[in-house]
Amino acid sequence: MKARLHLILLLAFVSFTAAAHSVVEHDGYFEVEHTWEYNKKNCTISLNISKQLYSYFRYEREHLAYRYRFQNDELPPNYYSFMLSEHDRPVMQAVAHEFSRNANSERERIDLALTFVQSLPYAHDADSKGTDEYVRYPIETLVDGCGDCEDKVALLTALLYEMNVDFVLLVLPEHMAIAVHCDGVEAERYLPFQGKRYFYLETTMEGWQIGQIPEDYWEARMEAVPVDDTPCLLMKGVKFESKPTSVFIKADCELAVDLHNLGPGRVTDMWLRVRIIENGQQPCLLTEEYYSLSDLQEGEQRIETLFLKSLIKEDCALEVELTGAEVEPQYYTLGLKYSETRQ
Repeated sequence: MKARLHLILLLAFVSFTAAAHSVVEHDGYFEVEHTWEYNKKNCTISLNISKQLYSYFRYEREHLAYRYRFQNDELPPNYYSFMLSEHDRPVMQAVAHEFSRNANSERERIDLALTFVQSLPYAHDADSKGTDEYVRYPIETLVDGCGDCEDKVALLTALLYEMNVDFVLLVLPEHMAIAVHCDGVEAERYLPFQGKRYFYLETTMEGWQIGQIPEDYWEARMEAVPVDDTPCLLMKGVKFESKPTSVFIKADCELAVDLHNLGPGRVTDMWLRVRIIENGQQPCLLTEEYYSLSDLQEGEQRIETLFLKSLIKEDCALEVELTGAEVEPQYYTLGLKYSETRQ
């Protein structure tokens, strides 16, 4: 998606005493201003965010619950696809740059980002969106000016990622948070992970410092999820049709593969391997074809239609393997009969 981005960013200290969020709608963009308190001073961020960019995330991208799991249960939950995006990076980079520019240490810039996100009002999905489960993308949270735990964690994740902070997601029962590896933090509780200490960040309310864990979560199971910015590629469905034929003549076959890139980023170097195998005590390969596919953009869903010829025996199977650069391979298997057209 090519979106024209209006961006004006100002981090300033002002004499204001409470967090405030305002959005003014203009022709083509939203003028967003947010003021919050940090270290007994008040800061203001002003952003001009294009309506096209907001609309892309609000209406064109699939909104996934953070508990969403792939069709293949062996693959991990899909978290970072709604937190990191190539489309909103100019905005996140600009905000992150202002936090870094106005901080004297890594802890201070983390504090700036954390207090900013904390100051956005907490809003239940049922109240703010009229649905039990709605996950905002970071751009939506910036414009809407509110969110629940996963919305605010997604925004903070996008900012920390652009600030090159060492962090992990924390997935708890019915909750989500972040933990950072940062020098100069003195806290009794920390998460040991891969030989380092990570300190808890609570985004839902103001006042929680780096390393402070709400008492409700002291004994909770926390799953640490390292940053993964590789695209999430799904083969969501396969349809196969063949013209009825004898077991001795190759049939004209049509294969439709439903592909979806949940992001972040595009999938490159995509290949499909299609095999038709005769089952039995000694399986026999009847057909094997390779197809090179064009790149799949972030958020894009596409049906690839392929044609091939193959023998279709009494009992055989279709095997489809999908691969791409740096993504997990996807597999699909379908039983076939020579005398039928199958879907």
